[in-house]
Amino acid sequence: MNARIKMNTGILFIFSIISFASLLYILYHVNSNLVRAINIFKADFEAIHYLIGLAHLLILLFHLYAIIYIFVHFRLFQELKLLKTILLFLGVISLFAMGVEKIMVDEIAREYRHGSPISELYILNFAYITNMAFSLLMFLFLLKTFKLVAFEDIRTKYIDEKIFIIAQYLGIVAGITGLLFTLHMIRFVRKEILMDKFWVLIPFYIMFLIPYALAVLYWFGLKRKQRINDWYDEKQLQDMLKSSFTTLILSVPGLACLLLFQIPHSIFWIFYYFFLIMLLFSSSTLYYFKIKDTV
Repeated sequence: MNARIKMNTGILFIFSIISFASLLYILYHVNSNLVRAINIFKADFEAIHYLIGLAHLLILLFHLYAIIYIFVHFRLFQELKLLKTILLFLGVISLFAMGVEKIMVDEIAREYRHGSPISELYILNFAYITNMAFSLLMFLFLLKTFKLVAFEDIRTKYIDEKIFIIAQYLGIVAGITGLLFTLHMIRFVRKEILMDKFWVLIPFYIMFLIPYALAVLYWFGLKRKQRINDWYDEKQLQDMLKSSFTTLILSVPGLACLLLFQIPHSIFWIFYYFFLIMLLFSSSTLYYFKIKDTV
């Protein structure tokens, strides 16, 4: 295990440098020649467009790799608890910022073609700076981790309970962001736009789910060699049973709240219900897990 964590730390260390350099490259071109950088007029693709596209792909892969690595770090090491908590929180925000970047690029291109003043460039820059902050902080975190794995007699403590708790927090974050995004689209987007193009929203919902999905997949990876009955201890099973019942009860008034809005497309009922259930289940599971049994 020591050799494996060393290898992943080294790979991610290089990846963090590449990610930071890619962001500098993107920021330079976006602020020096915006029209060419984001190909506003949809001209033939040049080398710069392929490089910027590749840079975004590398940044996305770095985020996914880094979030999984933080899960591993939580499980293996007691040290740097505050730093990796901040990193996980910032990583989720930075991942969501990549969705914001896509929205801002499309909006800037539309405004530029219509001759309207461009007011979203500072938001685009702020989103890229958020990515850079995560890359830089991850770089510093990995430097500290090198010191932890430098000793051959390092003692690791497997704490599956922490991954269980992290998964619930990420479920809450995914539920809140999914619900807010759904309510925003219901409230402010015109029906005639969504009837034919509602499918473009799906990548954003997938992006909201990625951190939670990574936590769940990592949990399954840890438990793959165990029987399903051994995946959770007795208290965790009781907590999830109680949270399931709580979710069933609260989902009725929660779903009824949607009747207060004029729904532009029926697909939003599915999105709203899915993220509502995720929020209720994760938050109630975490609540029951935190309180002591009175029996």
